[in-house]
Amino acid sequence: MFKNKFFLLSVVAVIIAIIAYSFVGNDETKSSQLTDNEYITTIKNLRNDKNSYLKKDTASPIEDKVKFIGLKYFEVNPKFKVTGKIDRVTSGQTINITMSGGEVEEYEAYGNVKFEIEGVKCTLKIFKTPEGNLFLPFKDLTSNKETYGAGRYLDFGVNEVDGNQITIDFNKAYHPYCAYNHTFTCPVPPAENTLNVAVKAGERL
Repeated sequence: MFKNKFFLLSVVAVIIAIIAYSFVGNDETKSSQLTDNEYITTIKNLRNDKNSYLKKDTASPIEDKVKFIGLKYFEVNPKFKVTGKIDRVTSGQTINITMSGGEVEEYEAYGNVKFEIEGVKCTLKIFKTPEGNLFLPFKDLTSNKETYGAGRYLDFGVNEVDGNQITIDFNKAYHPYCAYNHTFTCPVPPAENTLNVAVKAGERL
């Protein structure tokens, strides 16, 4: 399922996600008590931490770290943090996903998450990783224009599912490593995970 170069990508992405969600996301009660200004500051701090990692860490996919001045992002906007309802699928159901290198790999489906954003009703399929976390790849109307053409990702811990609900914060949407370095292979969101709305939140080109 996750192998070769994407295996490294997934491991590093999970580590980054765990660090990020240790500040916001895991504790939704604490997060919900933040004012908009506090929330915006928290997201900006997470972005600064990621830029520091990408510039300094030896595992970073950035090839020319000297010239790297940081990733580009949309302005943090609390309205792109929404609550989704998950319809679980039969355990063990898998879906073939095409990788950026052209190969096809199987991913375990976790459920279909439904939510509304910018007045548009949306549904995305969410997947379970071999490590037991949740993975949400998606495209939207910014793809191949303002954001990477092969889509963006969101990561979650299974503990973030509360009953049948999960908080989806598109301000945390990020590009896969293949957006920065052609030697990485990454999954391309399936056609059903294309949103008919411009999600102007998270990482941009």
